[in-house]
Amino acid sequence: MSDMKTILIVDDEQTIRWILRMALEVKNLKIIEATSGMDGVKVAKESNPDMIIMDYKMPDLNGWAATKMIREFLPSVPIIGHTGYANDQNIEEGYQCGCTEILKKPVDLSEWDNKLNKYLSK
Repeated sequence: MSDMKTILIVDDEQTIRWILRMALEVKNLKIIEATSGMDGVKVAKESNPDMIIMDYKMPDLNGWAATKMIREFLPSVPIIGHTGYANDQNIEEGYQCGCTEILKKPVDLSEWDNKLNKYLSK
């Protein structure tokens, strides 16, 4: 990962965004944030990120609906969903809406490392 890649974190929980930002910034990644599903769609369109980390449960538009909207203009960017509501139906819906992968909260930081290496080293 020689050139600086951009990661968009879409999560309404400030603590989650902060933890991810702290973990990812040390890897020479540019981190941008959105605090809601609708904001995530807007920021994704404006910034064309290299990867998106998408929470599921947010107040205005859930992450899977936001993912579906983002897929209309960013069809191939990796979108990693993460959710504390990880039942089979919810996970299947996430994949149908366009998530590349879905991780169950709480997500271990080493798991994020694995996903970064998998999707950003291409």
